[in-house]
Amino acid sequence: MRYIGVVLLMFVFSGCVAVNPAPKAKKQDTNVTVVEKSIVSELVKSKKIQSEALDNSHILYDVFDSELYFAKDKAGKNLNKIVIEHLEAYYWEKRVLNRAYRTHKKLWSKKQSKDFRKVLEEDKYFSLCSDRRYWENLEFEESEPERDILHSILLIKYLNNLSNGCSKWVESNGKIKDENKKEHINAKQIFSLLPHDVLIEKLLLMYVPKDKSFTSLLQKHRTSLESDKKSDEIKTERLKIEKYKALEKNPDYKK
Repeated sequence: MRYIGVVLLMFVFSGCVAVNPAPKAKKQDTNVTVVEKSIVSELVKSKKIQSEALDNSHILYDVFDSELYFAKDKAGKNLNKIVIEHLEAYYWEKRVLNRAYRTHKKLWSKKQSKDFRKVLEEDKYFSLCSDRRYWENLEFEESEPERDILHSILLIKYLNNLSNGCSKWVESNGKIKDENKKEHINAKQIFSLLPHDVLIEKLLLMYVPKDKSFTSLLQKHRTSLESDKKSDEIKTERLKIEKYKALEKNPDYKK
């Protein structure tokens, strides 16, 4: 009888301490093509679900070199240069970012960040193109330099796509990633305005074609994405938008 009691106690004890291993988080597929009807907000929801199940401090973000977190530990208080160094960006983008952050520790106010995130969430001017993953990596605390710098690189890339269009990206169904690699916008001027609380919508409007037909194209395409239109028709509409951007690529700052 005593033997049976010991066995039962061992069984109960082992049952208490056994822990089922946590399921591994699946990597989210961020390959979004232009013919898909999922809006960016759906991706945000997916990201939210994933972030609630994971400890964000242990996630290596897709747009940063994995060595960033080791480098940050060894750096001093000024982390901006380190973060930019490990950011996936073109040479001219890194150069203009470094110049901007030499003078300012932060470029974005809370209101500017909030307003820009709203533009990105709905992709108001259909200009995220292949740079959507920078938006999907914005899950940083406000105190972390990564968040401010990601807003800045996204602004450069968004305005560059808005100014030059993403026709090749659309035609390739999202396979071409560096269509505007060699295109430059006046990022130095833009970053000089940010610390003075310029309205984000005003910055964007410098690059938005002024013709009313462009606004009509955007509205028509947004309606089509929510309808049962064929993917070929949706793609044709999107190409019209991208070609229109490229034709009207002389924003107000050049005048």
